[in-house]
Amino acid sequence: MTDSQRLLEQAIEHQRGGRAEAAEWLYRAVLALDVDHAEANHNLGIIEIERGDLDAGLDHVRHALDQAPEVGGYWLTLVEGLLLAGRAAEAAEVMERARGLGLDSPEADALAQRITEAMAATPASAAAPLSSELTMPRPSTADDGSLLLTMDDGVRIHVPNDIDVLPTYLLLEREDWPEPEMALARRLVEPDDLVLDLGAGLGVYTLAMAHAMGQGSGRVLALEPVVESATLLARSLAENALEARVVLLQQAIGGGSDEVEIRVRRAARPHDLGDCFETRTVGALTLDELLADAAWPVGASPSLVRLDLAAGQLPAVLRAGERFFAAYDPLLMLRVAPDCDLGALRQAVETLGYALYRQVDALSALAPCGTAETLDARRRNLFACAPARAERLRARGLMV
Repeated sequence: MTDSQRLLEQAIEHQRGGRAEAAEWLYRAVLALDVDHAEANHNLGIIEIERGDLDAGLDHVRHALDQAPEVGGYWLTLVEGLLLAGRAAEAAEVMERARGLGLDSPEADALAQRITEAMAATPASAAAPLSSELTMPRPSTADDGSLLLTMDDGVRIHVPNDIDVLPTYLLLEREDWPEPEMALARRLVEPDDLVLDLGAGLGVYTLAMAHAMGQGSGRVLALEPVVESATLLARSLAENALEARVVLLQQAIGGGSDEVEIRVRRAARPHDLGDCFETRTVGALTLDELLADAAWPVGASPSLVRLDLAAGQLPAVLRAGERFFAAYDPLLMLRVAPDCDLGALRQAVETLGYALYRQVDALSALAPCGTAETLDARRRNLFACAPARAERLRARGLMV
């Protein structure tokens, strides 16, 4: 039995058992080995359609049909997905093609009847959306002069109205945060989780993770010491009606001192060739102090802690969280620089009994970060966790 066959059988077993997340990860593992695997594409498409990710699901089902147009069930899934997406006219065209290829079954007849009913219930004016409705929303300028952009998950975010600010440039160009770990962060979060975003910046991760909690009772505790960034993040929370889910503190996370110095990009005039950064002194909390802060949700246990720290700060921050790590074992998401000292980073997390992990982009899952590995210059995030947390992530299909 090949690796693809073994993974496919495991995925089908998980899917039949109602464990969609684990099944999805395994189907993606199959596709990492064989991107044209028809059954993996089809079954992954079903999972995506069932959770409401219609465009991605329809794309996978179409790819399955391209590889195996003789499989009638693939045609039925595509028609069903198009009906769920409210695209009855397109569903009718697909059904006509399938009939022409010989598709004839009670299931096909039932879908054909549903198409007829959907077409009859669709006003002519709604059958063909205006072209403007098919384009991505254009960025708009907010009352405070910031730029209001929409990310891939529908979250709206306030950013500086300055193309020279890197987050603004990236979000305008990509229409989402381009780090591959963003998709994983959205999957890591569960509806009732507590997540810490320490060094939240403009809030791309804060907003994405809070949004991913859906209708659950989860909370995000975000720390951002820079007043300009914290102000824009507060506006983004209001824009997305997330104020009740996210607690925002204008503080830095530190290693023991009440204050720390940080470098902040200052507003530069056009063609200003001088240093565009300034040093500010800001208030700071340790992890143990955060645990005792009034903002800490009573009885909550953090599942994920994102740390965006300047180089060299991590060991002190971890040491200042002795009570925090004695009480909890969250997954750590660590922002790293291209010149990160991997050995020093590993040593810092191993003092907690944690191991270091990296994302396998093709699987959107975590894998151990080998001792001999050199850091990919494009890699901006690594992860660390204790064995018990690793087992829970494996059970969810989020770690290999």
